[in-house]
Amino acid sequence: MNSTYIFASIIIFLALLVLFFEKTGLTKKLFSGRSSENGKLPYKKKGYLLTAAEKEFYRVLSQVVEKHNQLLFAKVRLEAILWLPRGTENKFGLRNRIKSREIDFVLCDKENIKPLLVIELDDSSHEREDRVERDHNIDRILHDAELPILRQKVQASYHPNEVEEKILGFLRNDDGRK
Repeated sequence: MNSTYIFASIIIFLALLVLFFEKTGLTKKLFSGRSSENGKLPYKKKGYLLTAAEKEFYRVLSQVVEKHNQLLFAKVRLEAILWLPRGTENKFGLRNRIKSREIDFVLCDKENIKPLLVIELDDSSHEREDRVERDHNIDRILHDAELPILRQKVQASYHPNEVEEKILGFLRNDDGRK
């Protein structure tokens, strides 16, 4: 058998396979992502954006931020606040390190919407070995990007004045040290 015959056979087989999928409607089912015959996609709206702990902390953060004429964003992708300069080596690999990573809160100045401070609310899941490593990596990435991060342990309640002092400490020194 020569290579031309083999190649022609493969092309014919693929063409027949495509025809079969089209005739049976399998192409549409396989590639549409639809879950039913009515054509609707299977997505459902969540009943919440923030967990109960995040929502409680968000309320306090909102008071503090409003007082200082700043903006507060929740559930922000790292890719939305970081970038890689042109010519960066291993850009694909570095981008993958932050891809699909989310930050709990980002504090921004109101005029330019420039990120000023990242705030992570750490519950007990942050004590797991995989999360400790993830948190360490994110801390390093943000440090090298010169964007401070405040890590707040989850508490039953938060005092706005204490939260404000922590935030102001980070904004004054970019690392929270006094």
